[in-house]
Amino acid sequence: MAQNLMVCQFCETSNETKYKCVNCDLILCEGCKIKIHTKIKKTEVHQVIDLKEFSNLGASETIRHLDLRDITCSIHDAEHCIIYCEDCKVLLCAVCLLESHRTHNLTKIDEVYNKKVIEFQELDNKILKELPFYTDFEKELKKIKSVENDQYNEMKQKILKKESELKENISKQRENLITELDRMWVPREEEIRKQLKDTVEKSDALKKMKAQIGETFQSHNATAIFTASGKLDNELPTRPANTISEQKLLFSETGTLDDKKEFFGIILSIPDYTITESFTSETLDSIYNIKTLENNTNILCTSKTSTLKSFELKDSKCITTSIANDNEVNIIDMTKAQDNKLFFTVVTSSEIKCLSTFKPDSKIETFTSISPLYARGIHATNKNILVGFKDNGKLLPLQEKSRRGILVYDYNCRHMRTYEYDTNNQRLFSLPDVITTNINEDICVIDSINSTTWEGRVVVLGKYGNLKCIYNGHAIINSKNYFIPIDLITTSKGLILVSDRDSNTIHMLSMDGCLVTSLNESHGIEKPYALNINQSGQLQIGCSSKGTKSELGKLLTVDISFLKKN
Repeated sequence: MAQNLMVCQFCETSNETKYKCVNCDLILCEGCKIKIHTKIKKTEVHQVIDLKEFSNLGASETIRHLDLRDITCSIHDAEHCIIYCEDCKVLLCAVCLLESHRTHNLTKIDEVYNKKVIEFQELDNKILKELPFYTDFEKELKKIKSVENDQYNEMKQKILKKESELKENISKQRENLITELDRMWVPREEEIRKQLKDTVEKSDALKKMKAQIGETFQSHNATAIFTASGKLDNELPTRPANTISEQKLLFSETGTLDDKKEFFGIILSIPDYTITESFTSETLDSIYNIKTLENNTNILCTSKTSTLKSFELKDSKCITTSIANDNEVNIIDMTKAQDNKLFFTVVTSSEIKCLSTFKPDSKIETFTSISPLYARGIHATNKNILVGFKDNGKLLPLQEKSRRGILVYDYNCRHMRTYEYDTNNQRLFSLPDVITTNINEDICVIDSINSTTWEGRVVVLGKYGNLKCIYNGHAIINSKNYFIPIDLITTSKGLILVSDRDSNTIHMLSMDGCLVTSLNESHGIEKPYALNINQSGQLQIGCSSKGTKSELGKLLTVDISFLKKN
């Protein structure tokens, strides 16, 4: 049991202290409180408190209340405060009052004190009611912090792991690309080195022979001619065949982070073009679209007509046979679909048309409709059908309410997704008239921006609809004429070929939308419209008859040769 070490400050003998006089600030025992302290004059009004209760709020209130009478003035140390100034919100002694507060609103100190005590009690009650919210909220925040901190650490580790994987992947791709570049260059360098060595050796031999002849001619002795004749070989070295021409390579960044695709970039060899044949037909005006189906079935349509024709190329002639007609409605775009079917779109229609047979009087069917929208460009992949669309308003210019974009369907006519706006909520297209995809599954679109001149651009989206690049033509190629893209296709190397009608040019673009090279008038290109790659890998170019020298619609076949990898 703890021993009480305090001694009564009155008798100074008893250690059984139980009370404290607040006024005297003395510790008292039971006897002194009753027999002495209460008998002293002027102490009968003193406040004596049980020590057990001294620490509670009631005791504190009692002590504070008694302290009101002994508050020392903060300005005059020898004076006690006697009044409260409501105007200045300060306690005053008599001197303060006389000096500068006579005319102010004054209140008794205890009244102000009691009022403020009540205010504090009310505030304390409000805080008491409010605290549980903050206690609970604190717990909730700590819980959220704990959960999200774990989530943060987990995701950070995943990011760091992904970074490591990407670095490893990039390093591998870098090594692969360097290896690929070496495979393309090292044998080429060796080939050039050998031919260069042979050329230098033969050149040196000729120079040596010429020097010997020069020495002979400088001799004054006639016998030198006979002597040199026996030493010199009249047979000159065989000229080396000029089999080496300059090859140009291009590094193209693909700009995608798809794990299934190379995203570091690819090495391209800029191809050589050779127009191999030119086919004409007096019945063709402008060859607007060409498609090669299975069994080498070739289909074309001409500008401003609804007739689909099969064709055969023979003896520099394009021999056509009409196979189907869609009520004199102009065809916009067409594509080869599953099961060797041909899908196509026509002007001012919501329907996707379908042709399954390719003999005269074949029946055109409706595959699906995108009503109330109108169909424009169309392209079929192994899994999906991409359809460019517009609303039923004017073609161009766009209005605020205009709708332009690409719808993606599966072969069961189920709508999968729509590409209409980019991540900044800006329109992707003005009028998507021709659509295709490349080996990277990027979506390549001819987007018409002027319905009078048919000026346009090429818009390339990633396979998930993200905007990758826009090609608006080339400053040099299109210095005199608008860039008027009519058709586009992609090659097995991932390149994009675009026909540019008024510039008489085929633009070849890399997957990141940069011009690689071009075919133009110097190659024999006039008014190019349709582009197609047939089953032999040849490029076919359908041309218009209008504005050309021959005034005949032509179909050109072009061999494209790339530098082969060894």
